[in-house]
Order: sequence, then structure tokens, then C-alpha cells
Amino acid sequence: MKKIIVAVFALSSIFNLKAEETPKNFNDTTAVKHLNLSEVKVNASRVNAKMKDLPQKVDVITKRVIESSPAVNMADLLKANSAIDIQQYSGINAGIGIRGFAASTSSKYAVILINGKPSGTNNIASIDLNNVERVEILKGPFSSQYGSDAMGGVVNIVTKESTGELGGSVGLEYGSFQTSKANVSIGGSVSENVDFDFSYAFHNQGKDYMVGDNNFYDKDYAETILDPTTYGERMENTKFQKHSINARIGVNLSYDWKLNLNGSFFKGNDVETPGSFWHVYGMDSKDLERYTVGFDLKGKQGIHNLTFSPYYSKQEEQNFDLGNDSYGDTKYTYKNYGFQLNDAIYLNDHILAIGIDNNTQKYESLNYTTEGSLESPFQPDYNNIATGLYSQFQMNFFNGRLNASVGMRGDNVKFKTKANEFLGNDSSSEDYWVFTKNIGVKYDIVGGLSVHSSWGDAFLAPSAFQVAGEYQTAFGKTVGKASLDPEKSNTWDFGFGYKNFKNGINFDLTYFDTHHSDKIVNEDMDNGDKTFANADKADMNGLEIVASYDFGALTDYEYSLRFYLNYTHIFDATVKNKQLDGSYLKSEMTYVRDNNASFGVEFDNLKGFSTRLNGRYIGHRYEDNYMYTADYSNWPNITRAPINHKGENVRTDLINEDVLRHPVYYVFDYSVNYKINDHYGVGLTVANLFDENYSEKDGYNMPGRTVTARFTYKF
Repeated sequence: MKKIIVAVFALSSIFNLKAEETPKNFNDTTAVKHLNLSEVKVNASRVNAKMKDLPQKVDVITKRVIESSPAVNMADLLKANSAIDIQQYSGINAGIGIRGFAASTSSKYAVILINGKPSGTNNIASIDLNNVERVEILKGPFSSQYGSDAMGGVVNIVTKESTGELGGSVGLEYGSFQTSKANVSIGGSVSENVDFDFSYAFHNQGKDYMVGDNNFYDKDYAETILDPTTYGERMENTKFQKHSINARIGVNLSYDWKLNLNGSFFKGNDVETPGSFWHVYGMDSKDLERYTVGFDLKGKQGIHNLTFSPYYSKQEEQNFDLGNDSYGDTKYTYKNYGFQLNDAIYLNDHILAIGIDNNTQKYESLNYTTEGSLESPFQPDYNNIATGLYSQFQMNFFNGRLNASVGMRGDNVKFKTKANEFLGNDSSSEDYWVFTKNIGVKYDIVGGLSVHSSWGDAFLAPSAFQVAGEYQTAFGKTVGKASLDPEKSNTWDFGFGYKNFKNGINFDLTYFDTHHSDKIVNEDMDNGDKTFANADKADMNGLEIVASYDFGALTDYEYSLRFYLNYTHIFDATVKNKQLDGSYLKSEMTYVRDNNASFGVEFDNLKGFSTRLNGRYIGHRYEDNYMYTADYSNWPNITRAPINHKGENVRTDLINEDVLRHPVYYVFDYSVNYKINDHYGVGLTVANLFDENYSEKDGYNMPGRTVTARFTYKF
């Protein structure tokens, strides 16, 4: 099977190498411009600098890659194309980790933005790809630009802004597990002063997916973690249906000023949640709903480029108990609103960005018993209110050969918890200031060869209930600590690169080193209550490699045949746990992959035919072992028992293992697309080509081989 697929790829590529009579000029041909990423302006840089001028490490996933990928949401796209870590569950739920910071569905060490503004969600699996133009991944500390959470990096999703002649597309897809998809998008100018974009996407998986049946590497070891009972079996309770709508209206107020009104809506209906392959946490379902509204007012006044962007989002998640565990229904509401005001001042070849961010996060929850009456939530409702003042200076010297950046930011963070009769807490509040900074330098030595280095610090603000909470649960009383500091980190990196688009070469090697301090942990008080403390530390360092070569450069880009690699290797990811005597116990960090890589080959004849074989290497990761059944009646002396699935005990050898070392996986995707004419196109994608049995989170096995056929009509 593997040899057949590779042969088909090679033959289809060779067959389509035949070019038109006139060679293309790589400088002038519009079809080739999307291959050269050096000139892309990075929206998330605050100064809107070109990618080639930034000292910091930036990856860009283009529209070309998005359209050729079998990914159905942002989580699938990022994990297959950016060499970052991910934690993903069945049931539209995923979070990311960057540069050794643990992957989490709360994404607490990475900031998720849409067009430079808070996305309104930490669940990247709920972000659809239909309206996405490109994705910018900024790796490293960016708190000096975006405040709390940007310790590992920033993911900025850039959406379409169509102008000119009206156009659009309609797409239909059908594939494995009775999966059907439909999308429509339209955009352009309706008059000299008004333009718009609108898109709608529908996705339905009508049948539970099948788990993979193979392992590309070391299946014997993989079976000890995944368990032989999972191979080739159906992952029960994984059906879902979702809808996504995005809309934008642009109004040119004058030659130099434009107003963009934007909004989006996402809804997941009857999203089934399996509670692991063995249903340790029961088989339930949930509804997800999120909407966002806002506008961007952009304009120029002399040397000033001004942007004012208020925004509001509301996300609701309702979890429904289906009667197979001891938990009742829950409802979570997350509101995120505020504004951004930015002035990018152009000083000849330099850009100074100054601005203010104001952001409020409101969290509310309701818990119900299995009988339907209200009960104590897991924590109090709270508000986090942050106001940040920042400046970022991008400098350009010696006709662009030397680029330098320096920035700083001060954040005032206020915490407010609300009283709750079930938890027995009163309302309370606290606040503090945090100051962060960054510096970076990039120097082009000669002919595309450059060196770059940057340093920055970052922070993670504790949640309001960690600082100002006080509440009672069945497990005791928890008291917030007003003196709790934010988690802090500082990272430096150094690397060199060689980029020569004319010769088809792109290479960059970057070493990074991070020290993470004041990690927040649970702590027992002398009176038996629980609180929080800044106790633990961590160190992470690693190497990032981005490399590609395009054989199309040999023919002045009559076609593109590109081999590529994006690789992150973690040399060290250790946590130092503080002991009662004040000493530190060193251990491997959990939920951090030691290696992540995407690699492959893609061919585009630049006349309508393209094909791509993408591989993903997923390295080892340590995870806490929660896949057992437990009796908490004699807390803290928990009695563990094997998982019982369909009358049989499974993973019996792992019951008493506290930490598991997860195996290596290789996952390959293949796609082929053909543009029949200016209007019609067809395509085929095969996700998980070799039917790998793998998981992004212990117990939540991902789908096996998935085949999808696609038809598109453009107008």
C-alpha cells in the first residue's frame, strides 16, 4: 500500500511537469508570488513588519497549504504544519504548546488571536478554516506585545479581506464515517467605497470514527500504552455536527480611512464526548456556541498609522449527562471584551508602535446534580481585567541589512471573584502590575545568509480564584493567596538562516533556552485548608529547524516541486518541584513532546494541478496516568482498579504507574487537487494515510485512515 501511494504521487507529479511554451519569470508571475513568504507582512508583529525583517522566529501557514490540507479545523492544521505540540480530545476540543511549554486545552501558555485580537476561545478545534487567509505562528515570549499567557508564543489567524471584483466559491465534500461538508464564501467590492466577505461552513460526522490499526514504528511498545483492544476498533460516541459563519463589511470613509465591521458565529450541535476509548468518564454530549462582534477603524494621519479595534465575544458550553456516570449537567459561559488602540509611527526606515490594550475575561459556571437541581460549582465565578500600555520599535539600518527591535509593556491586572452560596465565599478583589520587555537583532551577512537573536520575558497571570477566592467543597476549604505572583519566564534564542527564493532555498536553524519560575501549585495549609503557592521551576531548551528546497527554481518557476521540513527538538524539559525542606526534586516535564516535525513533498504546476504528501513525526511525551477507575471514598488513600471495557479488564499492567511515557507516532496525509477550468475543481484527501493508531491525549485515540472527495465551484 505504501509503495503504491508513493508511486502514484511521483507519476502524477512527473506527468504534470509539462509546461506551457513560454517559461515563467519568477519575479513577475503572479502565480509564483504565493511561494515567497519573505515579503509577507506579519499582522501580529504590531509594527506590521515583513517576515524577513523580524528577529523573532515566525512560521506562516499559507492559504495554499490550507486548501491542500485534509485538516477540518485549526487544531488539525497546526499540528500537521507547524511543529508545535498539541493536546487534543475527541469532541472538538484541543489546545497547543509551544517551545516546551506544556500543551493544554486551556492554552494558558500561548495566545490565540484572530486578526490580532483575542479569539474569544482557548479551544482551537472550534475555529473553522473556511474564512482563513493565513496563520502566523510567533514562537517565543511575546508578553511585551500581548500581555499575559504569551510565554510560549502567539498564534494569529488572519481572515479574508476581499476587494475588487465580486467572487466566491462553493464546496462540497463527502468521506469516511459518513462525513459531509459544505461551504460557501463570497466577497469583493459592491461599490467604490464598500466591500465585504461572507462565508458559511457546515460539517457533519454521522458515524463514529474508526481508530487506526497500525504503527509505523515500534508497534510492540505502542501497544503497551494504547492497548491491543483499541486497534482497528470504533471510537464510540464521537459523532458531531457544527456550523460556522463569518461576515465582514468594509467602508472606505476617505482615501486614508477605512472601517471594517466584523462578526462570526460558531455552533456545535450534539457533539458527542466519549470519555476516552474505554469511557472512563462516561459517554456524554455537549453543545458549543460562540459569537464575536467588533470593528477595526484604520487610517493614516501624516506619519501616524492608527488602528482602533473594540471587540466582544461570548462562548457557552453545555455538557449533558447521559446517565452513565455520577456527574450531572454543567454550563460554562466565557465572555471576552475590550479594545485595542495602536499607533504605528513611520520614521523613515523605522517604525515605532505604541498603544493600549484593555481586556476583560468573565467566567461563569453552573453545575447540576443528576436529578437536575443546582449544586456547588467547581470554582467561583470571576473577572480578570487587564490594561496594558506598550511600545515596540522596529529599526532598519544599512538598507535593510540590519534589523533590530526593542519593546516594553506594563500590565495592570485586576481580579474579582463573585460570592457563591454553594461555595460559601464572599466577593473579593486584588490587583497588581507586571512589566515585560524584549529585544532582538537580525543581520544579513551576504546574499541571503543572516544571523538573528532575541531575548524576552513573559508572564502568566494567576486566575482570580487563585488570588482572591475562598470557598468550601466536599474536599475541604480553598483559600486564595493575595500575595501570589504571576508565573514568569525569560527566553533567549540564537540562530542563522539562508533564504534565496531565486535559487529555491529556505533554511533556518534556531536554538532557544527558557527559564520558567514561580510556577503555581496547590499547597496545604497548617490548618488543613488548601491554597496556592509560587513553588516550582522549569527549564526548557531546544532546537528549531525550518528547511525547504524548490526544484522549480531550476526552471524559473515553471512549476513548484518543494521538499520541506519543520522540526522542533526539545533537549531538556524538566520541572523542579519544591519539597517541604526547601530543596528541589527534578523530574521530566509532563505533556511536552520531545520531538515534533512536519515534513514532505508538494508539487504544483501553477496551472491548476497540485499534490502533496505530508508527514508528521510525533515524539515521546510523559503523561499522568488517569486511565483507571478509582475509589475516592477513603481519600487520600485512593484504591485503583483496572479499566473494565465490555466485560474485560484492560491496561492492567499500568494501574499503579503514575506517569506513562507515550510512544513515537508517524502520521501521513495525502492530497491531490485538479482545477478543471476557471470554475470547476475536484480533489481527494487521505488523512492518516497509513492508518496509524495514535493519540494526542492518553486514551483519546485519533481517527484512522480518512478518505474525503471534494468538489468546488468558483465564480
